[in-house]
Amino acid sequence: MAMQTTSAILYDGPRNLTMQFTGVCDGGIDNDETLVKKVDVAALSPVAAKVSIKNCEYEVSGGILRMYWDADDPVLFESLASVGEREYETIGGMANNGGLSATGHILFSTLGFDAGSSYSVVLNMIKKY
Repeated sequence: MAMQTTSAILYDGPRNLTMQFTGVCDGGIDNDETLVKKVDVAALSPVAAKVSIKNCEYEVSGGILRMYWDADDPVLFESLASVGEREYETIGGMANNGGLSATGHILFSTLGFDAGSSYSVVLNMIKKY
């Protein structure tokens, strides 16, 4: 074991979606996650084609958390470290720019995580149909 992770849907309505993600590295063999699907639009109720992100609250300790739009060639859209909040509502939300092969899903990768490194992320999103 290396990363102990959780993903929780806090709210899944017809328009809005809030999810929380946590990860703690126990220092095992594979310390980092690589392009792990965290937001699966097909699992939402109702199912969405994609999401845009209104805001992101995060706490990342001991490494970097990267978020990607899932596509044939995943598109990096955010790198998080330390503690903070990213607000995207003023630009109409962080839209999925994964291109023609975009699936609508969001992937996480961690970089530089060692024993005791952790992350906690809350994403407030808008469903797109």
